Amino acid sequence: MCYNYYMPKYKRFQSLVITIFLCLVYALWLTPLKPVQIASLKIVDTYFGLSSKLIPMPKAGTGVVLVAIDDESLREMNTQWPWPRSVIADTIKKISKGSPAIICADLVFAGKSVDPQEDLILINSLKSAKNVFSAAYFGSDGKYVIPDHIIALNLADFGFVNKPRDADNVIRRMRPYFLSESGNIIDYSLSLKVASRMLNTPAGNLALSLPLSKDGTAYIKFFGASDKFNYIPAYKIIKESADISLLKNKLVFFGVISESFHDTYNTPLGAMPGLLIDLNETLTYINKNFFRYAANNMNFALIFLFVLIASWGGMRLPILTGAFLSGLLIIASFFLGFFLFLQHIIIDSFGPIFLIAAATAVLHGTRYVVLVVENIALRKEAATDGLTGLYVYRYFELRLKRELKNAFYSRKNLALVIYDIDHFKRINDTYGHEFGNVVLKSIAKNLKNHSRKNNVIARYGGEEFCVIIPGMKRLDAVKYAERLRNLVSSIELKTDKGETVKATMSAGIVMIEDVRENYTDFVKAADEALYRSKNEGRDRISIFDKAACVTSRP
Repeated sequence: MCYNYYMPKYKRFQSLVITIFLCLVYALWLTPLKPVQIASLKIVDTYFGLSSKLIPMPKAGTGVVLVAIDDESLREMNTQWPWPRSVIADTIKKISKGSPAIICADLVFAGKSVDPQEDLILINSLKSAKNVFSAAYFGSDGKYVIPDHIIALNLADFGFVNKPRDADNVIRRMRPYFLSESGNIIDYSLSLKVASRMLNTPAGNLALSLPLSKDGTAYIKFFGASDKFNYIPAYKIIKESADISLLKNKLVFFGVISESFHDTYNTPLGAMPGLLIDLNETLTYINKNFFRYAANNMNFALIFLFVLIASWGGMRLPILTGAFLSGLLIIASFFLGFFLFLQHIIIDSFGPIFLIAAATAVLHGTRYVVLVVENIALRKEAATDGLTGLYVYRYFELRLKRELKNAFYSRKNLALVIYDIDHFKRINDTYGHEFGNVVLKSIAKNLKNHSRKNNVIARYGGEEFCVIIPGMKRLDAVKYAERLRNLVSSIELKTDKGETVKATMSAGIVMIEDVRENYTDFVKAADEALYRSKNEGRDRISIFDKAACVTSRP
């Protein structure tokens, strides 16, 4: 089968209007919603996961060594955390023997030790190394917690390690500096300072090169977890069982990664200790391939294009073909987002996916509902008489057979009435067939308006009507049938010439207890009762009786 996919102008206009409407609703009302923001972030997380598996570690990453206080180190050292500052000092001293470029100790040396000798040992170790950076942080009260003054003087530098969290409590972004209320820089982050030393660039200049968002943050480029880097458990350094030549001219990150310290956070690559997050942040600065957010007009244009194609498919293509096209569009939009992600451009990938699915569901769903309604209407049209709106003979036949079967099995009452318009040929001959049609429509309308819901009214022949009356006793059924007949007899119709015409009807009624043989005999019995009414003068109803038809006059 060959389809013509040309779309008429009005359909193209409808498709355009639907696309504009969906895009505006998404941009103005849906984008600010937290669930939408989280969904968009999760797609970016997927990109991070894919890139960490597909893209090899950059050169800067190979120049990093992780010296980790892990669970194995805690067991081997058999020393309760926090370790005495003398143990930390000894570790730093032994790391320094490997001649690393920088030692980034992701530890906060705030306050003084109970034993002043511990602080003195640490200070001497820092003074000897000359290249140790340590951490600071902003507390929940806004206070900046920094290393003890004397310790700080012997550090190469220190910086804060706070990271902003997104709506789903995941760390994805970094803040290069904190500003005071007056707009002055309070301090730079630890990662920025370490990177600026490695690059021999002032921290301020490196911070200015960042494409920051309005809230002063930028995406961290997550290169990987601990398995992606050169890794040495801290106890091996302390026990001098590690090959410290691996540290020469390297950037060494030293800190805790054991989950028992509760310093683990959610990231795009899963749960990650703070030390590794700082490491990835530092590499982001060193690598200098910063993520940039796509401009709003670029996002809108991409969303508009994808949704427009999906809307075209929803308006024009067969349902399955349109759904397949939408699936391809969703895949295409996802991988376009991933391609741009690899170019360090972050777009709203959720928007196209969501709106393509929404447009497909709405348009194809609407088409399906319309199709169902049209089919119902067509079936009804096929089952009803075009002139009177009553059921046709074929439907009447099927329905009566079903009602007879139900009545036989459930032993319920059932009556059938056949009406015939008296002298209808004379009406046609005298006033014309058009007026005859008016009479037929008027009688049909009255029969429908005054019938019960469970009655079935059909046009049996040219001027004959029949009514199936289920669940009514003999006497009640006769009275009811007679009332319908009398209502018709009271109708007065005007011709084009102003003449008043009244139509009467003859009727025959049969009950299921009178004829239980089959459909044919049941209809034949009602017919016989009708002809008895005609033979006895018309304008009356007769009840079928096998012996004789008992006639009831109006």
